[in-house]
Amino acid sequence: MELATKRNSDAKAHLRALVNGQYAGDADALIKEIATDLLAGVIKGLKAKPGAEASARAVSGVAQKEIASRLAEWLIKDDRQSSTDRRQLLPVAKWSPEEVVARTGISKSTLYRGDQMQFYSVVPMGKKNGRAYPAWQFIGDVPSVLPAVLTILHGNSRLQVNTFFMSEQDALNELCPAEVLAGMPFEDRTRIPPEQERLLALPAKTRLAKVSTLARMEVADPD
Repeated sequence: MELATKRNSDAKAHLRALVNGQYAGDADALIKEIATDLLAGVIKGLKAKPGAEASARAVSGVAQKEIASRLAEWLIKDDRQSSTDRRQLLPVAKWSPEEVVARTGISKSTLYRGDQMQFYSVVPMGKKNGRAYPAWQFIGDVPSVLPAVLTILHGNSRLQVNTFFMSEQDALNELCPAEVLAGMPFEDRTRIPPEQERLLALPAKTRLAKVSTLARMEVADPD
């Protein structure tokens, strides 16, 4: 009885960890274990009733899988969402100067003076001139590290700068320099494989160094 009680206690603790997104074990195995325990309780209750032995056998044939399936649907669904769904994501939108001012509190004069040095802009789609600012560069710690990379790219056109930041790179495990610099993926990525997760989780200084190295290569070999 003591062993059974300990096992049930462990299962409850593991279940709480699963619900809180903190369970590091095999979620499927845990769900099957809990489903089996629940079914055992149901069968025990059925057998206690007169003439219910046959019903108990009939229930056990299908119920374990059904219980496990329902539990998995309720408890594991959110836990299995990619980490992309649980972290802050980089927006893919472009903001007008007015939107940048409204969203960040930066004055328009500061924004314009810092163009191509602290921030960068592109020509708005469908226009021949003007400024639109890729929103990703105002997220998280990006404003504090972006100027170092813009300094390296200072001789490139606005289009070239944007293409550099927004293009997936083999050297970055198919992530874009913008994502590595920010330490988070763009919002339109559906999943992040482990090798990309590891890269995004590196210290900011290390990620900046990787992007800076690519920027120097970009300037040295613009083609």
